[in-house]
Amino acid sequence: MAVKHFNIFNRDTESRFTAGKQLANIARVKPDAPAIIYISQEGGESITTWRELESFSNQIAWFLLSRGIGKGTSVIAALPNTPTHVALAFGIWKTGACYVPVSNRSPKRNMAEICECIAPALVVTNRIKPEGYESIGTGELKELCRGFSEEAPPDVPAIPNLANCSGGTTGKTKVIEQNMPAGESDEGMEAWFKMTGMSFEMRQLLAGPLFHGAPHSAAFNGLYAGNTLVMPASLKAETILELIEKYRIEYVQMVPTLMERILRLPDFSQEKLASLKAFCHTGGICSRELKLRWLELMPPERVYEIYAMTECVGMTWIRGDDWLRHPGSVGRMLSGSAVIRDEEGRDLPPGEIGEIFMSWGENGPQVTYKNVPPLPVDEKGFRSVGDMGWLDGEGYLYFADRRSDMIVTGGENVFAAEVEEVLKKHRKVSDAVVVGLPDEEWGHRIHAIIEASEAVSDKELIRFSLNYLPPYKMPKSFEFVDTIPRNESGKTVRAALIEDSLKKGY
Repeated sequence: MAVKHFNIFNRDTESRFTAGKQLANIARVKPDAPAIIYISQEGGESITTWRELESFSNQIAWFLLSRGIGKGTSVIAALPNTPTHVALAFGIWKTGACYVPVSNRSPKRNMAEICECIAPALVVTNRIKPEGYESIGTGELKELCRGFSEEAPPDVPAIPNLANCSGGTTGKTKVIEQNMPAGESDEGMEAWFKMTGMSFEMRQLLAGPLFHGAPHSAAFNGLYAGNTLVMPASLKAETILELIEKYRIEYVQMVPTLMERILRLPDFSQEKLASLKAFCHTGGICSRELKLRWLELMPPERVYEIYAMTECVGMTWIRGDDWLRHPGSVGRMLSGSAVIRDEEGRDLPPGEIGEIFMSWGENGPQVTYKNVPPLPVDEKGFRSVGDMGWLDGEGYLYFADRRSDMIVTGGENVFAAEVEEVLKKHRKVSDAVVVGLPDEEWGHRIHAIIEASEAVSDKELIRFSLNYLPPYKMPKSFEFVDTIPRNESGKTVRAALIEDSLKKGY
């Protein structure tokens, strides 16, 4: 007797599927339907069918296997959003290896640091190749894969399936591996659909880079759902709005910065969003004013919000109609629980501000910290990344402030210590403190307070810092002071610095 699954493409007895198995299942059902519609920088369209995505990813897998790449190895994909990038990810998972997406704009030193930590078996990039590691470009990858079988290799689980790279509090790149198999289950898909509004076989737009956690999850969960993924090379607001209307997009996930920019476009109109059946935002705090504007543009039951983090500590979600009953909240955990604790670790009652601790319960995701100590965890599985907030009487979570050492700007997590470390390398900089100032467009704007030994310009510091940091981590404003104030223990009080900089008009 056939087992009926929530996953409409699954004909197996088991609920859980690997990434390779799900891709093969979808390709069998609708081989000539579009899996990816790629829009180039010039606006040209190219279509990758499900059969083509399946065949190419199989060839990539066989090529990787021929190089000894499989379980226990990692492959870095330092690529922009392209169909080849997606096929490479599936190919990596089909070998059982770990997929490591990295910004294709990562500076040379940053890439070297990631490679030292990951020890990749292969780096695929069209930019500068890291020294000491086998590296190829996408053109070479396609050429090397010619002649390999288009049939799927033996199905294996890829554990760990993913490693995320982000700035660390010590100034080093932080690498966190997800010790979970690539793929999903009926229960996982059903939970994702509930939290995001996604469903099967939608027209979906990718509005963020694949190396970032939220767009990655949206893209591959969308592909597992058999969605047609419209993938633009440009992530500019005008491009995103144009494609939503042109392709009658039904699902999109984006960061608050992009939400704000879309509303500012001179040709924006509510009608351009009419096709959307579900709109999900994550990757930064969304102001109440911005949220309310979007809830006026769309039916509230179509608007979803997720709060999560690279460390996989927990995840909350809230739908627009529920948000109107709990304005300002980021919701509740679907599985697990959140508590607020004071500095002594005692649980606080509803309404009191403290540090946010979250626990998935028994079946939470498992992660490995590659080059930084793991977060402390108590006997009930509660951990914290340092965010501050409070709970209301119904258990809905609200933010009071982000952790002091991290700035969420335009949906990207930037650790202040990482930027400070780079600025202090400059021979004219005696000391530097980086803070996040409230900004309507970016959520928070990276602001650098500089104590210099001799005259130096912001342009000079930016040129220098670009040798170490990608552009999104660059300070957008500089403040030069004679002495950076510190308390009796020698520490900077960031809250006081932020208040002082705002009073000065920064």
